[in-house]
Amino acid sequence: MQEEISFGIWLRKQRHALDLTRQAFADQVGCAEVTLRRIEAGTLKPSKELANLLLEKLGTPEGERSRWISFARGRSGFPSQPFPPLNKPKSNLPTPLTTFIGREKEQLDIIQLITKHRLVTLTGSGGVGKTRLSIKIGEQILENYPDGVWLAELAPILDPLLVPRTTAIAIGLRDEPQRPVIEMLCDYLCEKSMLIILDNCEHLLESCSQMVDRVLRAAPNVHILATSRESLGVDGELTYRVPSLGLPDLNNLPPTESLSQYEAVQLFIDRATSAVPALTVSKDNAPLLAQICARMEGIPLAIELAAAKVRVLSIEQIAERLDDRFSLLTSGNRAALPRYQTLRATIDWSYNLLSLVEQILFRRLSAFVGGWTLKAAESVCIDESVKREDILNLMEKLVNKSLVITEESHHELRYGMLETLRQYAHEKLVESGETDPLQDKHLEFYLNLAETAEPHIIRPEQVEWLPVLEADYENIRVALEWALSKESPEPSQNFCVDLHWFWKVRGYWLEGLNWLERALAKSSQNESKNEKLVRARALAVHTSLKMQLGIAEGALASAQASLVLALEVSDKKAVAIAKFYTGVALRGADDEQAHSFLEQSFAEFQELNEVFWQAYCFFWLSFFLGAPKFKSRDIFVRELELARNAGERLVLSNILYFYAYFLLAINHFEEAKESAEESDRLLKQIGSEGTSVNVLLLGDIAWLEGDAQKARSLYAKAEESQRVLGNKLFTSICMTGLGFLLMEEEDLDGAQVYLEQALVLSRETGRKDFIGKQLLQLSNLFYLQGKREAFRQSVKEGFSLNKYLFTSDKAVFLVTILGSLYFQEPENSSRLLGVINKYEKENYIPFASVVREKRYCVRAEAHARKLLGKAAFEAAFAEGQKMSLDEGLDLALKTVEGM
Repeated sequence: MQEEISFGIWLRKQRHALDLTRQAFADQVGCAEVTLRRIEAGTLKPSKELANLLLEKLGTPEGERSRWISFARGRSGFPSQPFPPLNKPKSNLPTPLTTFIGREKEQLDIIQLITKHRLVTLTGSGGVGKTRLSIKIGEQILENYPDGVWLAELAPILDPLLVPRTTAIAIGLRDEPQRPVIEMLCDYLCEKSMLIILDNCEHLLESCSQMVDRVLRAAPNVHILATSRESLGVDGELTYRVPSLGLPDLNNLPPTESLSQYEAVQLFIDRATSAVPALTVSKDNAPLLAQICARMEGIPLAIELAAAKVRVLSIEQIAERLDDRFSLLTSGNRAALPRYQTLRATIDWSYNLLSLVEQILFRRLSAFVGGWTLKAAESVCIDESVKREDILNLMEKLVNKSLVITEESHHELRYGMLETLRQYAHEKLVESGETDPLQDKHLEFYLNLAETAEPHIIRPEQVEWLPVLEADYENIRVALEWALSKESPEPSQNFCVDLHWFWKVRGYWLEGLNWLERALAKSSQNESKNEKLVRARALAVHTSLKMQLGIAEGALASAQASLVLALEVSDKKAVAIAKFYTGVALRGADDEQAHSFLEQSFAEFQELNEVFWQAYCFFWLSFFLGAPKFKSRDIFVRELELARNAGERLVLSNILYFYAYFLLAINHFEEAKESAEESDRLLKQIGSEGTSVNVLLLGDIAWLEGDAQKARSLYAKAEESQRVLGNKLFTSICMTGLGFLLMEEEDLDGAQVYLEQALVLSRETGRKDFIGKQLLQLSNLFYLQGKREAFRQSVKEGFSLNKYLFTSDKAVFLVTILGSLYFQEPENSSRLLGVINKYEKENYIPFASVVREKRYCVRAEAHARKLLGKAAFEAAFAEGQKMSLDEGLDLALKTVEGM
């Protein structure tokens, strides 16, 4: 009951609703975490000022705060009309693990600047805190941007061409095939209102500048906050130099209790007490602490490194070592020294405190990007000087000295470095001359990891293995790049083959295709049997990724080349896989051959006891079982049995998707929803929900249940997700749904836009069956618009493609053309209804692809019965039941030509 709710309990619920940790909320409010904990526990009543701050951060309207302050102070009961918590805007900003210290003035300055200017660049030396400050700014102004605040981390990126792609991925986009990423990015952002934080631009200045200029010109409501050691040089850019943290005057120190008012000192105390909670600041060590911060020139990273030494050194010892190490900083014109040199001196100092073997490991760890596991370090970094059995102990020492950081990922501890430290360590590695042999070991480890993971990725345990590859994907990219530098094509092609299903599941279709085509471009003068086998497998993957992206060009040629090589080396599994992809690539071009290849490969997979490939092959083979029965429930039952036996979730999810359409088409709505929901659950288990087309199915269900608004929202969501993935085929299907919806609402001009775009995309895929369906849907629109010549031409072109159709597709053509034909030709419409009814009964056709268009049949029958009368309708209907599908198509075409 409301009157029994305390302010503390209510406050905790509001904080949870905003997905904020207690520390994060305390940071926003500006109070200590322990204070917030006591308020939530009910052991402390907030002051009027603090209560007002808490309510302000929760979004309480100013006019309502007095009654809430009274409640917080314990002077009144729970207000009768509580305000709802704010919805948290979209963002990928990381949750801070340490307290943000100071920077109040800088925050206010930068927030004002980014409000007035569309590009603000934070400059300053390495380690001055540009990244952390930019993230803090993003948190502060999150609610100002309806489309969110997104962080693009550029530090790991070495190739300037990857800047737009990295930015696109950061805001949730995927590549579109055969289209520059920058164009896709600009088109997506043109109507968005968001803030993009581009972090660490200094090593990619030209590429960042070009991208930022394009984005700002294309997207008027997008703001960019960049961090860089120098400005980007873009028109309209406002540069803000991030200063060092505030420092006390060593010649006029305040009392010890007031020393923490200075940001640099406050940061040192915070980090030092985190390392050693018992540490206290006294009159004796306070001047030394102030001296340390001053010698570090208020640079946050330098202060944090120094503070971490309290684990092994007293404040007095740290001050003494700083005196020795940084004598250069106290002589000459210190203001003229580059801040990078100041940071380098700090890291040099930390590096020189290490033992020789610790230094060797530290610099070798720079080979990893995005973190590493203990096993990786034990494999890559060892030799005579660093033994495998010593790695764990040495890593622990580096962690204790804050040169290596740790985080738990999927029940495994991972290690990493701050990027500045990694770059420093990498320079030391280059100086040592160990770079090439270390990169070879790095490649060997991650190639072995991918090879080990590959069979598990298509089995039930894929849920354990997919995160393993994802966690090390930055390392895998680096290793792939190194593999491509090798003379032999085998390492890079092997890598791509092993990553195939990982790319499929994660939606990295275009990226995978790009890697693979670079690998296939490498040739060998004297291919060994093993190199031929690897190339055969790589060519099959090439077909797979092309078909996934709806790119027909070259897909069949790769499959056929794969088959030639597989037969040459007599590898049964490679032959079966090559035949399978040849059949897939032939679908819609030569269905008889496609069917034959798929049947052969299915039999060979059975002989090899390849349960996954049996399930995957039968999924495609089932589309050809239209002679005589297409997709009966029995076929679906067998598909599901094979897929569940294999345990791979992506294929099972796809089958459940089509099964849901089958159930939907026979009016089993609840079963259809259950099938779609199971499909979604499976995709979420493997991190593939972003690739799902189940949203399209749910849109159809909403449509059939009469909720047009929900259907439109789901179609639009599905269209956007498929477009950013680069899947043209399903994007065109989603656009057709939107166009159909507008046709039903009599917005014919709006419908034409969507249907014509859908046709363009269908033509780009090369799928003749989909081109034909889009043309017929457009013909219905032209008829309603009174464009009779365009109507006839569209029908004629669509029907000219019937030789490429499955038997079931021919029935779909008849259903679709009824959308316009029935208006003027009730007798022939009745005959076509008879043809459709006969086919439906004989073949159990679910019309999965035309659940919306089936209403054409209902309208045509009602119209014909009204105009012809019962007897004439039934006579014409009976005539149609004696006709074949091809005869029905001929009748439909002749009828249209006479209209």
